[in-house]
Amino acid sequence: MRKAMKVIGLLAMSLTMTLAGCSQGGNGSSESPSATNNGSSQTDDTTENVTLRMSYWAGSQLTVDKNNAVIELFEKAHPHIKIEAEYYAGDAYNDKINVQAASNSLPDIIRVDYSQIQNYVNKGLLLPLDDYIADRTIDMEGVAEVNMKGGMIDGTTYGINIGNNALVMFYDPDKLSEAGVNPPGPDYSWEQYEADMSTVKEKLGLYGDTHLTRETFEVWLRQHGKKLYAADQKTLGYEDDQLFVSFMEQQLKWQQEELISPISVELEIRGLEDGPFPKGESAFGGYSYWSNHADIMETQLGKPVGMAMFPGSGDGKGMYMKPSFFHGVWSDSKHPKEAAMFIDFFTNNIDAAKSLNAYFGMPYHPNLVQDMQSTFSETQKRVSTYLQEVEQYSSEIDPPAPVAGTEVGKIFTNVASEIFYERITPAEGAAKFRTEANAALAKAK
Repeated sequence: MRKAMKVIGLLAMSLTMTLAGCSQGGNGSSESPSATNNGSSQTDDTTENVTLRMSYWAGSQLTVDKNNAVIELFEKAHPHIKIEAEYYAGDAYNDKINVQAASNSLPDIIRVDYSQIQNYVNKGLLLPLDDYIADRTIDMEGVAEVNMKGGMIDGTTYGINIGNNALVMFYDPDKLSEAGVNPPGPDYSWEQYEADMSTVKEKLGLYGDTHLTRETFEVWLRQHGKKLYAADQKTLGYEDDQLFVSFMEQQLKWQQEELISPISVELEIRGLEDGPFPKGESAFGGYSYWSNHADIMETQLGKPVGMAMFPGSGDGKGMYMKPSFFHGVWSDSKHPKEAAMFIDFFTNNIDAAKSLNAYFGMPYHPNLVQDMQSTFSETQKRVSTYLQEVEQYSSEIDPPAPVAGTEVGKIFTNVASEIFYERITPAEGAAKFRTEANAALAKAK
């Protein structure tokens, strides 16, 4: 097995991206793919030998090892196709893609983050994949539409999701049981959430949860049929500031009743292992956690944790599935069919999926989900069950954040802190957030 090129400019990978994991494997057959095919199809001596280049983002050796393992399986199933992989870390990855695009020398297979797929499509770098989905070179039969939407631009598919993730509100089943509170289900309401936190406080003397974050605010907006950003991404996407005010007012109420932890405590949180929930100091954990953080929570608490959607998500508007990465095909690839075959193998092949073991996010092809159950750890089984629930109650993911998205996030956090320290009112905070966020969005290129 050929070694992938040496990491260039290896930078520290963000914790969220480090933990995002999974994929599922492809079938290895370009004629009649199946999500449970073992990828053992062979070719005759007359088949033309093909070499494909592949580019992907890697911030750890484990990512490289996982990718190499799938390449080796694919090459064994298709001896006439060789994969030459190159990988880069941090900002060096997008920089390299831009240089290769300018010199018309992109790899055949490109791994694309959700934040970049629109940009790549706008530049004409990615090939539409719908024909390969139609002839089942890439087998998406039976896959829920919500798992495909993230890779579609204006109704055309340019990227295939390699694994799923979702926001989650963790909860401690033992603490809820001790307090006499029922675990939250799909129809859990904000009113019941408040009542349950009050009961936990009264019966156990613990915090119910923490203050809610920007990620939860985005879910709140989605529940009200709005988005954080306008379609042109030059302004905020909602006009009624009462949405912001209501979101903050309910938290001020919880704060004054000591149902949630103090903002001063939360501003000192330094990692996923830190904070009230992983320390056993609250019954709920709604602090910007993702489903792939379950293993960390269970390790910290030394027991299984519950996973629920945010309150108010039962109508299917608020929650969404987050793809870890996409695989796309360079628009000028000389071997697009073979590149599509590899994407299918990486996404739907059972042997590839077992090798990846949910490293890039959870599998979503229904056949593969079923076949992987025997290999999953108990934590992975719980995550898989949770994601299947989210899939049922999800709507299409919002477009990727604009260039100024990071700055807008900081503005939100700063304004929220001022509100929770009671230096400004929620109404004043709404106006301040709108003014500063719109200014940041307007000046961004």
